[in-house]
This record gives sequence, structure tokens and C-alpha cells, in this order.
Amino acid sequence: MAHFIESTVAENPHLGRRVFAKLDVKVSWEDEALGEPRTVYGTTENLSGNSTLVRVDILPPVGQPVSLTLYDGKKEIIRIPAVVIRVERDPAKPKAALSIGEGLEKWQEKVLPAAQAWVTRDIKVNYEGDDWLN
Repeated sequence: MAHFIESTVAENPHLGRRVFAKLDVKVSWEDEALGEPRTVYGTTENLSGNSTLVRVDILPPVGQPVSLTLYDGKKEIIRIPAVVIRVERDPAKPKAALSIGEGLEKWQEKVLPAAQAWVTRDIKVNYEGDDWLN
């Protein structure tokens, strides 16, 4: 089982370490075009030591400061400021890449262990006992 858990962490010299976990997120920002606050909910695709890629139905604009809240079930893991650095406008899977600035140490202490714990739980619930896992 440890081999599979390690495979959920990708090493890329350009991106760094990424954990592929599906945590719930809330992304909030001030929509300047509408002149009102916006809040969308979604899930993470992957997380790193200083960023995350999230799936949300409405994409904030690139460069937009946002408030990012991550949840493990109903439990809040962290609420932290972030900035949209890239969007993927695939109609079936819209995604936004968010960079963490302030509170980076807190992000690394809380989020990466929570993401790895999610991966471990997912394997136990969905794959434990499968022959191919070993």
C-alpha cells in the first residue's frame, strides 16, 4: 500500500511536490464587474507547498486576490488569502490555479498533512483488498 500512496505524490522539477487529493474548497472574492462579493464551492485537484489547483464552476479572473477555505468533510482545515495565477476554461472541468502568499508556513503545516491523510483514507475505503494495489 505504501507504494501507491507514494505514487499520489508527483515530483516535477518545474512544479515541485504535488499531492493529488480531493478536499472541499470555498473560494471568495470581490467581483469588480458586478460590484458584489462572489463565493463558489468546489474541490481540489492537487495541492503543493505553495499552491493548489481547484475545480469550481465559476472562475475568478487571473490576478484576482481570493479568500481560500479548505475543508476535510465539514471540518475547516484553513482559511487563507491566495491569488489566481492561471485558469483552465474547459467547460466540463473549469479549474483555477491559486498561489498562496501570506501564511505559507501555516499552509504547509496544515494542508499537506490533511491532503495526504485524505489519500490514505481514500485508498482504505475504495481500494483496500484489491489485488492490483500490492
